[in-house]
Amino acid sequence: MNLTRKHYLIGIAVTVLFAVFAIFNLGISREQTQTEALPIRVKAMTMSSDMMSSSLIYAGEIHSKFETPLSFQVGGKIQERLVEVGDRVSKGQVLLTLDKKDLEQSIRNADAKVKNARSALDLARKNLDRYKKLLSAGAVSRLSYDQCQHEYKSALSALEQANANYEECRNQLNYAELKADRDGIIIQTYADPGQVVNTGTTVLTLAVSSNLQAQFNIPEQAVSTLKIGSPVKISSNYSSDEIDGSIFEISPIADVRTHTFKVKASFEDNGALKLGMTVRVLLDADAGSISNFIPRSAVTAINGESGVYTIENNKAIFKKVSLGSLKEDKVEIKSGLNQGDVIITAGANRLHDGQIVEIM
Repeated sequence: MNLTRKHYLIGIAVTVLFAVFAIFNLGISREQTQTEALPIRVKAMTMSSDMMSSSLIYAGEIHSKFETPLSFQVGGKIQERLVEVGDRVSKGQVLLTLDKKDLEQSIRNADAKVKNARSALDLARKNLDRYKKLLSAGAVSRLSYDQCQHEYKSALSALEQANANYEECRNQLNYAELKADRDGIIIQTYADPGQVVNTGTTVLTLAVSSNLQAQFNIPEQAVSTLKIGSPVKISSNYSSDEIDGSIFEISPIADVRTHTFKVKASFEDNGALKLGMTVRVLLDADAGSISNFIPRSAVTAINGESGVYTIENNKAIFKKVSLGSLKEDKVEIKSGLNQGDVIITAGANRLHDGQIVEIM
């Protein structure tokens, strides 16, 4: 009887444990279901027609066709800079000056050498006149006279050299003032007062305010689609008005750092675009060179396949895509997306295919 009662109690205990375990699992299952039902908040963007068009837009700058780097023809310490970026200057205007103390001392030394050479020449001339009379009287030999004549010629050459050295020192003193070689605008400064510069070191860039051009860089895969004379449209960031232009120069060599090619385009200057402005350059690319750039954060990978999550019926749907070039914080999508697709740009690393999402 006791044994039967014992078995009975054990059975009740086991039943209770199973019931508790089942309730616990049910709670977890419900919690997981509720968690999965909660939408993940994400950021998203829509693939627009502008992005999917065959028109490429590049950022560029307005430059002058004539931009001159200016430098001193002598080295020294900069004493004063008389211009700033954006200043309009006239031909012959003084832009920077060097400390002239050493150059003025060089002129004084050169002047003293000229005076010494002139005195030596006067003495050599008098000796030559004296020896000429003595030679006529037979008081000196021909050899002595020739030596005296040689000394006179040497003194004459020394004076010419001293004069040339003096003129060179005067020129160097004049070179201590850097002057504008034409009318224009200062677009860059590279030196400040107190700085020591060497001969030929660029200290300013002077640009002619007329003959403007747009300069921009294009990636390697796009350079083959352009040619000299290709039309472009140029607009500033502050206006939607577009100015017609055409490409007149394409660099044959890529930049070693960015691996892009510099392109220059001319346009009719109507006064709307100013020197140094940032502009948008729009050009038509050949078929097949569609440029689709999306944030890098939108791209993820599943089982080694690159793709992005699109949103369909409030669910994240993974789509495989073909990637192209990188451009700053963006990546080119060559294929796999269509106009109107809503892609998730932030939060993709927390998703799985079919998960419910909510756009922030």
